[in-house]
Amino acid sequence: MRNRTRTAAAAAALLAATAALTGAGRASAAPTGLYAPSALVLTMAPGDGTDPDASVARAVTLSCAPAPSGTHPAAADACAGLAASDGSFAGLRGDGRPCPAVAARVTVTADGVWRGKRVSYRETFGNYCAVLTSRGTVFDF
Repeated sequence: MRNRTRTAAAAAALLAATAALTGAGRASAAPTGLYAPSALVLTMAPGDGTDPDASVARAVTLSCAPAPSGTHPAAADACAGLAASDGSFAGLRGDGRPCPAVAARVTVTADGVWRGKRVSYRETFGNYCAVLTSRGTVFDF
């Protein structure tokens, strides 16, 4: 039950942030600033992501416009990586480090808005090292 509460709270925070950034619920669709919104909630959970009772082990927020911010420990590097891949999570590149053959599956997700467009991403890796090798600093939290 506690795991579902955490997941529901993270989802509610994401929806509120997305609504605030995209202007959902406002009559006018006019932009409110010079920058298209880029705000994400990134999560990491053990397993393959199919267990509805699995808890999120870690979650951070990342905002990239007008300046990198959020609870991500390396927001500037994460935003730079996303900008280099044009917001494509599958296009992110890690550091290519060798990883031990340890089976400890982890699922990462990203939900929110990138440059004004809704994004949602989920991928499962063999272990945390494989996440860093494949996707780099965006999921290094």
